[in-house]
Amino acid sequence: MADTDAFGLYNANVGMDLNVKGITRTGSSGSYSYAVFGDGNRPVTYVSWFDAARFSNWLHNGQPSTGSQTTGTTETGAYALNGAISGVGISKGGGAQYWIPSESEWYKAAYYQPLAADGDTDGYWLYPTGSNVSPNSRNGSVSDANSGNFYGDDSIANGFNGGYAVTNSGYSASEQYLTPVGAFTQADSYYGTFDQGGNVWEWNDAIISSSRGLRGGSWYGTEVDLRSSNRGNNDPSNELNFVGFRIATVPEPTVSVSLMLAGGLLLARRKRPSAL
Repeated sequence: MADTDAFGLYNANVGMDLNVKGITRTGSSGSYSYAVFGDGNRPVTYVSWFDAARFSNWLHNGQPSTGSQTTGTTETGAYALNGAISGVGISKGGGAQYWIPSESEWYKAAYYQPLAADGDTDGYWLYPTGSNVSPNSRNGSVSDANSGNFYGDDSIANGFNGGYAVTNSGYSASEQYLTPVGAFTQADSYYGTFDQGGNVWEWNDAIISSSRGLRGGSWYGTEVDLRSSNRGNNDPSNELNFVGFRIATVPEPTVSVSLMLAGGLLLARRKRPSAL
């Protein structure tokens, strides 16, 4: 389907930027081929909001393996894109099976936990690790429930909180800074989602002036970005090495939703944020 890549779904930096390298492309337009670099378990970056919308359409249309980027593949389905690569006038259509989550959906999946289920007194945590205490910056953890992939330096030589999470030190242009999906197995949300704090900022459907919303922080930012009170935004056509996305869907009744949002209309009030 991306033999010609009519709408620029592939950004060459995702195959060259050693901080986030994940997919390489060879060949020329009409005969492109792609290969996964590494284990394939890290989030994709250098993706615009429109790339995420086209991926949603592709999923909605049954993940066709052949055919051009057109009606029935990437341009219709959850979103009526029809060639659009800029602007904020496109909304999710009725009957969408997969979509970029609304900010409310993303927010509730990340921060909600009812008091009756050992949550915070108002049902929402400050961090998506189920805590109101600043998490630790770590290169993955199977034991520290309050941890994530972000920049944190407390100047204590204890094996974590020493800078960038993956290296526990300063920046290197040749270092891979993304952690695999599910690297923080104890830091899942009440709904079973992973990695909503750090690793990569994630697009949501909020319209903020001429931008689209971002949530969750990244490997490049600090713990402030992970807070429920912090919302980001960017031009929906921009592609950056600390921005990715996740997809929301309506799951089957018994399906695990550990890597996608916990489905449907997850609308609720917020804790300490700016108003939508």
